[in-house]
Formats: sequence, C-alpha cells, structure tokens
Amino acid sequence: MQKWPNEPLLNPVFAENRVKKCLNAVNYIIPPFIVLTLAWAIYLGGGFKYIPWYIAIRQNLEVTIISLLVLLLMPVQGYYWFYRRSITPLNDKQKKFYTQLCKKLDMQSSNIPNMSDLEFVINKALPKLGNEFLKDL
Repeated sequence: MQKWPNEPLLNPVFAENRVKKCLNAVNYIIPPFIVLTLAWAIYLGGGFKYIPWYIAIRQNLEVTIISLLVLLLMPVQGYYWFYRRSITPLNDKQKKFYTQLCKKLDMQSSNIPNMSDLEFVINKALPKLGNEFLKDL
C-alpha cells in the first residue's frame, strides 16, 4: 500500500489512491468509535449508575463483541484488497504500457506481469521520466 505512487494522473485509472486515502482515514477514525462503542455498552448496562463496568458490559456483551469485530475488521478488508490487487495480472492495455515503460527504462519485463510489477516500474520511471508518461495509460 505504501509503495503505490500518489500521482493524480493515476486516479481515473486505478482505485489504489482512493483506497489508500480511505485506509489512512479509517486508521484515525476507528479508535474513537471503539471507545464510543465500549462506553455505549457500559451505559446501556447501567454502568454510569454506580454499577461496576465489568458487570454493566456483561449485559450487552454479544452485541459489543460483534460491533468491535466489525470495527476492527474494516482496515483488514482494505489491506486484503491491496494484497489481492497486487497479485492481479495486468489487462492487455496495462500490459502494453508496462512493456513500453520497461523498454524506455532498459529493464527486463516480466512474462506475466501483475500490479506489483507495474507499481515497481512506475516508481522507477517517475524520477527519470517525470509524470508525462502516465498520460499514455
């Protein structure tokens, strides 16, 4: 995820920049929601009426655990998406772009390139060729 280039010209073609922004936002948003979920479970169990929190949370334990699992698995889904996307083979247009870019950089192209190969080549080409070559994609 961190290796993917943050180039605005790639936004219409690839969803990686949008997913990357969402995952970064989720990493900041999820912790307050976890605290809010726990506080709400304690409140519903009567925890703010002089009942110990461990007794109050037992009243809604199943719902609290399911809510926390949903909140904690949201970023995991995004990271899994990035993994699956990185091993996805390139389509014909992307393959053509990949081989042309490898020729410009005098690199050996892979026989069956995937998205991580394309990311590697784009990161190599950005300092050398600028971002004008991305318009060909």
